[in-house]
Amino acid sequence: MEGDARRATRAAFRRPRAQATIEFAFSAPLLLLCLFATIDAAAWALQNSAAVAAAEEGARIAASAAGTPVGQHAPSAAQVTRGVTAQLEPALFATSVRPWGSPRCPRKPDEVEAAFGPRVVAVCVRENDPPPCTTPATAQSPALPLLCDDSPTVSVRVVGFMASLVPPGFGLGRHGGEIAVDVSATTHTLRFVR
Repeated sequence: MEGDARRATRAAFRRPRAQATIEFAFSAPLLLLCLFATIDAAAWALQNSAAVAAAEEGARIAASAAGTPVGQHAPSAAQVTRGVTAQLEPALFATSVRPWGSPRCPRKPDEVEAAFGPRVVAVCVRENDPPPCTTPATAQSPALPLLCDDSPTVSVRVVGFMASLVPPGFGLGRHGGEIAVDVSATTHTLRFVR
């Protein structure tokens, strides 16, 4: 009789342990999914913020490049690209930053991926000169082009796919493991004439 009591006591201790193990087996994947989703969202916020700050830094560099009374030259695209890259590289993990060499900036992150491969962000710097002002021949001719006497502008664009903690195949869409980024900033450059 004493042996039966011991067996019943052991069985009573095993049941809650087995039940807790089964409950943990069901809840652990959900807990890990929430944990990784939170970490990935924080990484996205950090990287996206870095991309915005880098584009703004490039615009500041471009605006101040010719901002002295003796400055007569447009800002150097290489100088602006170096400034943006220096700010982006420490903030983007597992992502390469490359200058975009084509005369036209990419329209979508897919163009950057086709040119450089996955997990690459391209920095595109372009100077946009205003249309030339021409004096109308007569009063009946059309008005001068819009913004013709405006100063040149420089556009800095950061576009591509940043690395994500979500493994490929598990993310939303066909770009699992990557987060699209497309940020731009435009500024006027000041040129002083002697």
